[in-house]
Amino acid sequence: MTAITTTITRIINTAACVFHKTIDGAIIRALVLVLLVLMACQQAQIPIEEGISKTLADWRVQHIRQIGYELRFAIPGSQSRSISATETVRFSLNKTDLDLQLDFKAGSGAVSKLVCNGQPVPVNQICQHLVVPKQFLKNGDNELVILFTPPDQSLNRNPEFLYTLLVPDRASTLFPCFDQPNLKARFYLTLDVPRWWKAVANAPEEERTETDSSQVIRYAQTELLPTYLFAFSAGKFDTICRRHNGETFTLYHRETNQEKLKNNIDEIFRLLFLSLDSIEHYTGIPYPYKKYDLVAVPSFQYSGMEHPGAALYRSSALFLEGTPTRQELLNRANLIAHETAHMWFGDLVTMPWFDEVWMKEVLANFIADKVVSPLFPEFNQDLLFLIAHQYAAYSVDRTEGANSIGQPLANLSDAGSLYGPIIYHKAPIVMNMLENKIGKPALQKGLQEYLRNFAFGNAGWNDLIALLDSDDSLRKWSDSWVYEPGRPHLKASVEKGNLKVAQLDPAGKSRNWGQSIEVIWPEDGAIKHQKVAVSGKLTVINNLFSGTPKWLYLNANGGGYGYFEMDRQTLQFFCQNVGSLDDDLLRASVWTDLFENLTEGKLYADEFLEAVLKNLPDEKNQVIYERILTYLNDVFTYRAADEIRAAFAQRVESMLWSQMDVRTDFRNALLNTAIRLCSTAGSLARLDSIGTGLLDKYPATAEQKTTLAYYLALRQPDRAIQILNDREQLLENADQVRRFRFVRQSLNPDQAARDAFFNSLLKKENREHEPWVNEAMAFLNHPLREYESLKYLRPALDVLQEIQVTGDIFFPQSWLDNLLKGHRSPEAADAVRRFLNDHPDYPENLKRKILQSGDFLLKQVAGR
Repeated sequence: MTAITTTITRIINTAACVFHKTIDGAIIRALVLVLLVLMACQQAQIPIEEGISKTLADWRVQHIRQIGYELRFAIPGSQSRSISATETVRFSLNKTDLDLQLDFKAGSGAVSKLVCNGQPVPVNQICQHLVVPKQFLKNGDNELVILFTPPDQSLNRNPEFLYTLLVPDRASTLFPCFDQPNLKARFYLTLDVPRWWKAVANAPEEERTETDSSQVIRYAQTELLPTYLFAFSAGKFDTICRRHNGETFTLYHRETNQEKLKNNIDEIFRLLFLSLDSIEHYTGIPYPYKKYDLVAVPSFQYSGMEHPGAALYRSSALFLEGTPTRQELLNRANLIAHETAHMWFGDLVTMPWFDEVWMKEVLANFIADKVVSPLFPEFNQDLLFLIAHQYAAYSVDRTEGANSIGQPLANLSDAGSLYGPIIYHKAPIVMNMLENKIGKPALQKGLQEYLRNFAFGNAGWNDLIALLDSDDSLRKWSDSWVYEPGRPHLKASVEKGNLKVAQLDPAGKSRNWGQSIEVIWPEDGAIKHQKVAVSGKLTVINNLFSGTPKWLYLNANGGGYGYFEMDRQTLQFFCQNVGSLDDDLLRASVWTDLFENLTEGKLYADEFLEAVLKNLPDEKNQVIYERILTYLNDVFTYRAADEIRAAFAQRVESMLWSQMDVRTDFRNALLNTAIRLCSTAGSLARLDSIGTGLLDKYPATAEQKTTLAYYLALRQPDRAIQILNDREQLLENADQVRRFRFVRQSLNPDQAARDAFFNSLLKKENREHEPWVNEAMAFLNHPLREYESLKYLRPALDVLQEIQVTGDIFFPQSWLDNLLKGHRSPEAADAVRRFLNDHPDYPENLKRKILQSGDFLLKQVAGR
């Protein structure tokens, strides 16, 4: 305060000098006092700014309690007509010296009436908030009545259905509320919808009133929920019910293919019931909500969303086509288990602020892995874990834009940028390390205590660590893994029979990551194993070798995390012999690290492709086989130079067709790869026959035929219109037709038409169906069109900040991925660099995403 007083005194004295006036000490002290009072008053106010600042959220959580929302939405059958809504908000307030800010991201005039404690209040919408003057508020219980027109942004209105999706801060785009995760509330919902519609919400239906054309459905009060989990769906849905443990579970869907329904329904419910039973057993806590219904949404933005009582799933993720691959079956099982685990981890106990959104995701993934692994007994559980997480986590952690698991968040409007592979895939790896460090029983006990202590409330990572940590060692260990970005670089050397493992920090900050790895090498006709606890910059194991081994590998059990650099001899040995290794987990780990050595410039694309051609035919494990195909597609399509692709095209395609002939159990995955890779005339003719049904030797699903039509149109522009027209005529499902008509615009052989379509995507109203946009952007920027699409780079980057505001949480990253992954030219790299140089103050979170998506373009193509 003394420093502030001195500063103000200097300002006043300077002013006096300027105006040639003398101000005595008493007047200065009086002016200082007045200014200090004004400053204190100003500091007492919470700025009204866009989004939800941490300052505002902290104030509200201290002073607002016992929140309840009573909501009624009148939804017309026509998508063109506005929805009307009324709301009563009840809450207890312990401080009334400030105006109250409710969050509401709607245009001026959206609120038509506001009543506070029985008194009409002038409507004041400012900076995405509805402001209630303090003179209308009172200590204790308060009630607001609001009449408003909700924006369509988070209602996802389609011609025949709609659904809400409010994570992370989108509840305030639907209704006025306190939109932060640590102000949980009870919701009491009423829907007025067309009589021929079906509707589902968080709570069970309590009462229904019908007229000739409409129905009013009143739902029971919910348990305590954060605003982002409030949900309802309504429209022309069909329903299928099953009972389990005396409760009824309902699946809402729009699937019209009866064979697909028959082939999937029983398995969907079986996986759901197994997930519920397994998680109840692990946690010791019964399912905490009144019901569990599922809603299968066509072209849903995410794979799933964990709304209690009304979980949303992407329809295609549940209803698998044809004969699914083991990987597809595994993915579906993981998805259902993941969303179900969220009912405990994220819903029952919620993070206090979205800077810890990773925690609900890591715990859901961690529990899902425990649920799913026993369902696939033919697979090594450690293998499933490696396949599920390592590749995706490295895709970000190897880049210059790598982010830490835990990230700062000053305003909830930026929460969407925190999502990505690091929180979904690196975090489970760290959780697995934690379990190995303290033991499975100790972690299970700690998680059970965590759920009991904070049920229907909020808790974060430090709350869990406090339950597990007795000597502060866990906190120190977790800090390096949770709050530091990037991955360690581990490199081995042998000197006089001693093993030296150097741990390098790619960022040059001398950071250390403690972990246990398993080292193997050949000796006396056998493979030797050695566990090594890595800590510090250099770890030495003395007298380990009798001589210099021919090769040496640092991650034999796949349990380590980082860039495990291989020397030339080791790379050459594995490229020739990885398929002959007996251990499944070892082969999967070697393939992972061969690919990472390629991304780091230690292995060339042609060497990797030779390794695939030599070793893939001998691979017996389907999960590893499909992962190798993923690597093949990545390297051949995006990383190999044109001359390498041309040199390998015939051999790669011949291998794929011959494998389809002899590996019928892997045929689905092989066909998916062939559709995306094949370019020679013979292969295109064969694919064309598959698409038209003339070649029934290789049966294709309806979705594969649609994807095939896209790629044939891409590779045969002179036939594109006819190919696309023929496919569209065979589509029967209305939702699929709408999607196809959208995506096919990106495959128009006319450059001007594609340019016009791309320019339309720069307008937010044309990006409503984000999965469709993702498909279209990938074709617009495919490597076959990289020079034609160079012009798209700058305008697409220019709208990125708008996309973060208007799009859902994964959309900014997918927009960038599909924009940049097909570009390999120096011109494209220069365009991205110019954009970053032109915006030195660009938001750090979005800059990181550009560096993540553009990693290969900026580092591998342009030189590193």
